Amino acid sequence: MRVWLIQRSEPTPHDNAGAQRAMRTGILAQMLLRKGHRVVWWTSTFDHFNRRHRHQTDARLSVESGYEIQYLHGCGYVKNMSVSRVRDNFLVAKRFMDLSRKDQKLPDIILASIPTVELCLSAVNYAKKRNIPVFIDIRDLWPDVFFDLVPVAFRPIVRLLSTPMERKAKNACKTANGILGITDAFVDWGVAHAGRPRSNNDRTFPMGYLADGIDTGRVQKGKIFWRNIFAGNDNSELIVIFLGTLGKGFDFNAIFQAATILEQSHVPIKLIICGAGERADEIKKQVQGLSNVLFPGWVNAEQIKALLELADVGIAPYIERRDFINSIPNKAAEYLSGGLAIALSLNNGALFDLLVQQKCGFSYSSRAEKLAAKLEFMVRNPSHLKALQSNALTTYKKSFDAVTVYTRLTNFLEQRARTSHEHFHKKTL
Repeated sequence: MRVWLIQRSEPTPHDNAGAQRAMRTGILAQMLLRKGHRVVWWTSTFDHFNRRHRHQTDARLSVESGYEIQYLHGCGYVKNMSVSRVRDNFLVAKRFMDLSRKDQKLPDIILASIPTVELCLSAVNYAKKRNIPVFIDIRDLWPDVFFDLVPVAFRPIVRLLSTPMERKAKNACKTANGILGITDAFVDWGVAHAGRPRSNNDRTFPMGYLADGIDTGRVQKGKIFWRNIFAGNDNSELIVIFLGTLGKGFDFNAIFQAATILEQSHVPIKLIICGAGERADEIKKQVQGLSNVLFPGWVNAEQIKALLELADVGIAPYIERRDFINSIPNKAAEYLSGGLAIALSLNNGALFDLLVQQKCGFSYSSRAEKLAAKLEFMVRNPSHLKALQSNALTTYKKSFDAVTVYTRLTNFLEQRARTSHEHFHKKTL
């Protein structure tokens, strides 16, 4: 079958000379391809992670035989919350409408992601006009999440300004054949927007992580990189890491305060902050003077894989926002794949419940003193840390292994495309 994947914010196989790690859409595309399907991934020319244009106009590039990426040109943006981001969303959705009409090869099924609402609705409308089954994959709760980003006094204004986006989200959910999401709460959100009960077409597929996607030679290069970084450091140190985009969705203050407490107490830990983003310069200033904090910046896929093998604890410092509370993001799956205990800032929600139920991490409630105490306890009690790490790896293999998760998703898409084809064939007889 021919599958269209609509997702505009993920890194693609063309980014950073192929060194960027694949995420949900990228992994799903490869799995569909391996099963003999043809894939077109529709995304933006603007690289959301690195804040730069991949191309100055629309471009359709091949990844390999049967797998193409259609880049849609927008204006780009500097900040996630900005007028230019809104304009970029609109322009990318418009380019999809223009180019999809000209595409002579119709898809058998479409999977469109929220965000963005604009591009998702364009894909849903395209599919419905042509009797193509279309499913929505909810990654973030747009536009609900925006209310948590502004002071209470400004929320009525934000609600008014986001009304058109809310209307588009509801229209997309109502029109789609079904709602998929990374947690049950996300699926329920989409079903509620659709204004109907949950059905067999509404399914949860967690954010899977591909632990074995990098060959041994590349991982060895990554280990050499970290050996150079760690040169002169004590091998007995507890290695605590953050991997991700350095944006406003994370609270780093408690982390750096905890690092200060631990440094003053001479507790042997090393905190490594990896990533790039709008807060990179700010964070670089914050860690100056802390001997137990390293800030290597952006790291590639092989360096991430090597670091996951070296580290002990992964920090998930989310701010208290409804999308984070209801989500188990890719970061958690990534940490679990390396057998890392997870240190979570939140004290409620889907990820918190997972850590409690599976005994693979802890909450520090966004409190520096609590985080420092928890990490020091792990240094003093290595058997407790080992138990958390063992549980983390078991949890990954059971629930978040990308091969398992996206095989189920691939099977779901195949079955729904087949059912749609059979239904259409009966109607035409």
